[in-house]
Amino acid sequence: MMALTPVSDAVRLKLEYRDDCLIIHVHGRGILERTAAAMQELAAAIRTKPARLTLIDLRQVPGPVSFLERHQVGALAGRYLPRVPLAALLRDDQADPRRIGQLAARNRGVDVEVFTDPAAAEAWLKTKSRPGPKSAAS
Repeated sequence: MMALTPVSDAVRLKLEYRDDCLIIHVHGRGILERTAAAMQELAAAIRTKPARLTLIDLRQVPGPVSFLERHQVGALAGRYLPRVPLAALLRDDQADPRRIGQLAARNRGVDVEVFTDPAAAEAWLKTKSRPGPKSAAS
């Protein structure tokens, strides 16, 4: 696992690589309080060692998350993050049945899915890592 320099006192990221997946563990509310700077830091982390897949673990982000914060995270993910399949891992109390953050990110071109179960997130990412079917012409 590799640690990154925090964006601010409130944003702490830890990076872990498994096969072709970058796992980013986010700690602190900085991702919600300094969203643009945090998304730029996440994008830089993803680019440090290009991976085909990314899992962002947000379970250590404390406190409630507002509708506006969810939308802002999704919109800025679409603006800053590289276009690789992205799984977001949340606690049950963080999950939004409306999935506004996911919708905002998808509307900006991000292939993202939100999970509360780590095994389900990893299973989804595995489906994204498989090569697609060959066409009949090849």
